[in-house]
Amino acid sequence: MTLIKETDYGTRQVKAEKMVTLEIDGQSITVPEGTSIMRAAMELGTKIPKLCATDSLDAFGSCRLCLVEIEGRKGTPASCTTPVAPGIKVRTQTSRLAQLRRGVMELYISDHPLDCLT
Repeated sequence: MTLIKETDYGTRQVKAEKMVTLEIDGQSITVPEGTSIMRAAMELGTKIPKLCATDSLDAFGSCRLCLVEIEGRKGTPASCTTPVAPGIKVRTQTSRLAQLRRGVMELYISDHPLDCLT
């Protein structure tokens, strides 16, 4: 078995001429337009929980663990499918997000045979 040592940023790298600056958890970052919030966060060293997101697949946001809050917007979008936008302020770790993520995991576990946990 081979151990993969490369960082998986959760979404594919985007190449674009236009750059976008945003704020994630109080830190400013500039990334190519079209980059996902998840990838921008990972480039900052901020890890966002994920199950379905990987560099090797197009993002589809089905696990709902990578939810984030964006200042001034309603809801909690999936960071893997939400592209960055100029000037947005993203929060990746709040008590509300922790509660939502916990609820999502509880739903997964409630329908899981749990054989692997014993």
